[in-house]
Amino acid sequence: MKKIILICTIILLTGCLGEVTKGYITKNCTKRELINGDYIDTDIRIKSKEGKVENIIITETYDKNMDMESIQYSKKSEKAMFEQTSGITLELGDGIFTYNIDTKNASEIVKEKFKIYDEQHKQIKYYEEDGYKCK
Repeated sequence: MKKIILICTIILLTGCLGEVTKGYITKNCTKRELINGDYIDTDIRIKSKEGKVENIIITETYDKNMDMESIQYSKKSEKAMFEQTSGITLELGDGIFTYNIDTKNASEIVKEKFKIYDEQHKQIKYYEEDGYKCK
């Protein structure tokens, strides 16, 4: 019995239970698209609390065979546009692009562009209807 109490105390003190104990729920949605013979993998992480979406992270990974020059140029333009608005950042990598959306502070432009809903179940339904697999 003492061992169980000791283990539970260690878990609680070290924070091993993470964000779940703080009321956050994270759902992941993924989709793989074939465009002109190349793949684009999209991973979306939806973080919510009490059923309200708080953060969405969208990671797009492009096939290494793709012509990345025009895509990079487009993403740089998009990043410059997002720097003029609130609630979103875009990280540019080598074939990997990550949008980090703070849905509470996102501008209406961002919410419209990314089809952001306040409720988690509506957000997940939107992605599933668009071909994503969510878990």
